[in-house]
Amino acid sequence: MDPDQPLPDTACYCSALRQASRYVTSFYDQMLSGSGLRVTQFAILSRLRPRPASVTQLAQSMVMDRTTLARNLQPLVREQLVEVRPGEQDRRERVIELTALGRDKVEAILPAWRRAQARFDAQFGADRGAQLLATMRAVVDSGLHESGESAPAEPD
Repeated sequence: MDPDQPLPDTACYCSALRQASRYVTSFYDQMLSGSGLRVTQFAILSRLRPRPASVTQLAQSMVMDRTTLARNLQPLVREQLVEVRPGEQDRRERVIELTALGRDKVEAILPAWRRAQARFDAQFGADRGAQLLATMRAVVDSGLHESGESAPAEPD
């Protein structure tokens, strides 16, 4: 066993996507490091920039389960960047809204995020980046997750 020999790549779509996601997330976190937020937190804030959203809407928009979203919202609420309030029609519904401080934070981070986008385009290629976005959106829109099929049972 040679410790300097890299492990072989896998043909697993999930593993390859997760590996690329960790790599790109780390890059964006570096680019946003002066902001005090991670790119996942910035993504939540920027999704709320146009208008408030219910927890369900935001979770679906981010392709994230509600529990994970709630965990990611906690520091944003604590830092007073978002507020969670009851819905107007249904008081049981929770609506998430950017605060003035949150809106200012998004505006302050946008230049660093734009630099990250430009650097990604320069390194990876703007056309390939656009194709990558289209491919990832197509994956999310594929219905694969909702197919309801489970893996076949393993023989005993």
